[in-house]
Formats: sequence, structure tokens, C-alpha cells
Amino acid sequence: MLKVTASALRAVAAALAAAGLVVFGWLLESVAGSWSIADLDWPVLDGLAAHRSGPATAVADALSAATGPPVVLAASVAVAAVWAVWRRELWRPALLAGASLANLLLVAGARYWVGRSRPPAWFEAVGGSDGPAFPSAHTAGAATLLFVGLYLVYSRRVSTRGLPLAALAAALLVLAVAASDLYLGRHWLTDVAASFSLGAIVLAAVLWVDALRTPDGARGPAALAASRAAADT
Repeated sequence: MLKVTASALRAVAAALAAAGLVVFGWLLESVAGSWSIADLDWPVLDGLAAHRSGPATAVADALSAATGPPVVLAASVAVAAVWAVWRRELWRPALLAGASLANLLLVAGARYWVGRSRPPAWFEAVGGSDGPAFPSAHTAGAATLLFVGLYLVYSRRVSTRGLPLAALAAALLVLAVAASDLYLGRHWLTDVAASFSLGAIVLAAVLWVDALRTPDGARGPAALAASRAAADT
């Protein structure tokens, strides 16, 4: 049975946000100075490009198209709308849609601020990408939608049954999206790494906001019922 208090949620949120900010700052410094992990940017792209094939490129391009920023935002809004009608609640659906929107704004702001160039156009397996590279909107959007969604679903359940498998599937899908960005030559390794840190920051914000409606006592059946009643309003 889940027993989560508001204090515990805030503690996890603070730790997650701190880790995300530290990693993002480290990656930013690495990119600005062309050192540390940024030294792997070209070797990783070169290694993946050497193993490109027609079928793999088609799969990677399809995955990239399916996880584009407008698609992910539209999917999150659609899921939130269905959730709100089906479960007759607003709180969790609003958090899901809000998280995807916040992620999109954070990525856009970071790109404008950093202004990093993408890999050369001639290096891309399939053309079509433009705009700044750091961070990857595809990876950040997928990570935010999947992991925020997992939290919102399982945080109200009395059992974590199925959570490990669902978390593993989500992680593999996000890694596949990140790999497709690299394989297609549209992003650097540090771009997709920064996307994970932004996803962690957005998830931390969701945890913190959700703690506002979480009792400070253990979350047992009674507390869960109260939380659901509050979410229905």
C-alpha cells in the first residue's frame, strides 16, 4: 500500500529539481567550453552514422515524427480531456496537460537562451530539422509526458503492482526517442542529455504542486478517498 505524505513529496521534488538543475548546468558549461561530455558529441554521431540503414532510418524518422512537440502536446491535452471526462476529475488531468505545456516553454526558452547550432545539415539522415539544438524537444517531451503520467496514475493507487514494468517500458521508449534524435543526426549527445534533466525538473514541479493536495498523514485508503474527492472538484 502506498503511504506518501506531502512532506515526502516535497523532499523528493526538491532533490529531483536540484539534481536536474545541477546536471543541466554541468551540461551547459560542457557545451559552452567544448569539454567533458561534449567531447563525445561528434564521436557518438559518427559511430551511429556508420551503422545507418534504410529500414532503421525509416523507423527512427517515424518515431521522431510521432514524438514531435506539437504531437506530444496534443496527445497530452487529448489524454487529459478523456481522463477528466471519464474519471470526472480535473486536478490530475490539468497537471498532465500543464506539465507538457511547461516542458515545451522550458525547451523553447532554453533554446533561445543557449542558441546552440545543430549538427551540419549534410550529416542528417533525413532533412527537415531547423532551429537551435539544445535541448532536444522530442526527448524532453516524451520523458515529461510518460513519467509525469506514470506518477499521476500510480500516486493514487493502493498498490504499485505493474509500476516497475510500466516504468521500464517508459524508460525504454524515451531512450528510443533520444537514440532516434542522435541516429538521424539532428541533435548532439549533450542535447538529449539536457532533455532528461529538464524532464526531471518538470516532474519535480508536478510533485511539489501535487503535494498541495496531499495530506501530511500517511496516504492510506481514507487519505486516498479524500484526495480523490478533492481532485473531483
